[in-house]
Amino acid sequence: MSISIAAGRGPGAVARLMALVIAAVVVLAGCGSGGSEPDTAKAKAGAVADGFPVTIKHGHGTTTIKKKPKRVVAVSWMSLDVVAALGTVPVGVDKQWGGDKQGYTPWFRGAVEKLGGPLPETLNYGDAGEIDFEQILSLKPDLIVGLYSGITDVDYKRLSQIAPTIPYLNKPWDGGTWQEMTRTIAKALGETKKAESLVGDVEGRLATVTDEHPEFKDKTFTYGVALTPGSTDVGLYLDYDARVRLLTEMGFKNTPSMDAIASTVKGTNWYGGVSLEKLDTIKADIFVAWANGPDEVPYTLKDPLFSRWKPIAAKHYAFVQDPALGMATSGPSVLSIPWAMKRYVPMLADAVAGRGNTGADS
Repeated sequence: MSISIAAGRGPGAVARLMALVIAAVVVLAGCGSGGSEPDTAKAKAGAVADGFPVTIKHGHGTTTIKKKPKRVVAVSWMSLDVVAALGTVPVGVDKQWGGDKQGYTPWFRGAVEKLGGPLPETLNYGDAGEIDFEQILSLKPDLIVGLYSGITDVDYKRLSQIAPTIPYLNKPWDGGTWQEMTRTIAKALGETKKAESLVGDVEGRLATVTDEHPEFKDKTFTYGVALTPGSTDVGLYLDYDARVRLLTEMGFKNTPSMDAIASTVKGTNWYGGVSLEKLDTIKADIFVAWANGPDEVPYTLKDPLFSRWKPIAAKHYAFVQDPALGMATSGPSVLSIPWAMKRYVPMLADAVAGRGNTGADS
């Protein structure tokens, strides 16, 4: 399996976190090509490239890029957003979970249209997630990026034979913060000055959220997944997950109760879980979760054990049902964060105020 994902820890909602990510990868592995292939990747006029060569350290070693790339393939989440935000239309991208019928998210599509380039080709995958190396080779990339991925050592070596490749920075599915991802890809593209401008703009938007919503400051939260029939536990994300990091940037504080769960998690997993019977050991002011369908939220709220948990009983919750919003906040980037804020912030405000937002109108 090419874009490998760590195995789940057990049955119930913890394994469901795994299933939801696998579902996303299946979408990425779906339907072949989406728009027409660009003859060349387009960069904004007047951009001044940084000096080359540049060397980037990552989870599989180091990669040296000798000259400014023009044809970029972006695998998995988030990397494609950064490439487009920096002024280059990728020649190949993964079909995005939460995207439209062609697999493009609204913020990425908008960025490509603004650049005046055709939408990139979408990448093919095998039934088990195997990368189509022949397709990538045919796109003639001079750079492959996949910072938010689980690219294996074997696949990294094969991709590197096609073009310089930058996989995850730290460990599988941990490409660092969205700021680190932006700066890393910018270094590879010779656009570090532009990256600082983009990062500063988005950080400014997040600072505005904290200014306009002082009630968010230091409110504790935990982020999880809605229940499904037969669930005996609740899946919860750990502090280095991108969803959790984004909430902390808006003033919230990940509950210290998650420390005990994190201490039991092995390997590269980015999630843990707690049984419904022990849910009251998780002390949090609000609960944020995403649901994979409209039926899951009412089911979750009616569960006799879950409904007694303090954040739920007091209506301090927000559920993300819209797939695009789920993608924007699960894989936050310099493009997706501004798009998400006008939808996400009101939901969080409802949760803090005890108005309980089910996400039906998000």
